[in-house]
Amino acid sequence: MDQYVELPVVHIKDGAKTPEDVPLIVEEPLEIRVNGLPYAVVMRTPGHEMELAAGFCLTEGIVDSFPDILSMGFCPNETEELKNIVQVIVKNAPQEGDSRPGPRAMSSRSSCGLCGVRMLEDIGRRLSRIEGGPEIKAEDLVRMQYAMLERQDLFRTTRGGAHAVALADTGGKVIVVREDLGRHNAMDKVIGHAMMSGIDCRRCVALISGRISFEMVQKAVRAKIAVVAAVSAATSLAVNLAERMGCTLVGRLRDRDMVVYTHSSRILE
Repeated sequence: MDQYVELPVVHIKDGAKTPEDVPLIVEEPLEIRVNGLPYAVVMRTPGHEMELAAGFCLTEGIVDSFPDILSMGFCPNETEELKNIVQVIVKNAPQEGDSRPGPRAMSSRSSCGLCGVRMLEDIGRRLSRIEGGPEIKAEDLVRMQYAMLERQDLFRTTRGGAHAVALADTGGKVIVVREDLGRHNAMDKVIGHAMMSGIDCRRCVALISGRISFEMVQKAVRAKIAVVAAVSAATSLAVNLAERMGCTLVGRLRDRDMVVYTHSSRILE
């Protein structure tokens, strides 16, 4: 499936109208089924669906590690929706009354991790505080930022239509970059990539192209990512959660200028 399509538009600049074709990022639904039962529908950009499903299952609290996933794959059928349904078989699916979440009460939008949760207490479910964690130099965060920008092909093609998340080591060397219309999906994709590749997220740093919201911190903490940086600012709820969970948040990362909201000891001058 294509990640972008070109559509005709009218471009108005300085009062003049000009017809042109512009590339638009593709938005498609992806249904995630767990042990045969519908769990959620997320709106995503096609590509890396297995990574998205694996990361989603971890950050949702359905599994605690990749070995808990027995198999994943597209649901076989004879319709054009073949690539829009992923079946995930896990060891122990959520059951009535246990601490893990059940199926979403409604469809999600861009895998935010919060849409349709049934109870407020589900928001902080199955989170444990990050102890220890890596240190990283501020200059390595800057280098990581430029490395991610170089690999944001979909962002450039669609003229800003895609978010990105990068996963890097503590020296700022980028391991993987994933793009999607939703930054939540991009986060799940890099986490899923790490799970499937045997990469220990506890020794990694995540960089986000947008703002740091509560649900992005929630996903990072579930994956044990101790340092999260972003080019935009953090929200108050994100900072509160990060402070409680031992996660370092760095925001407003622009060249050599940045703000460390929480647990600043992990960021070295």
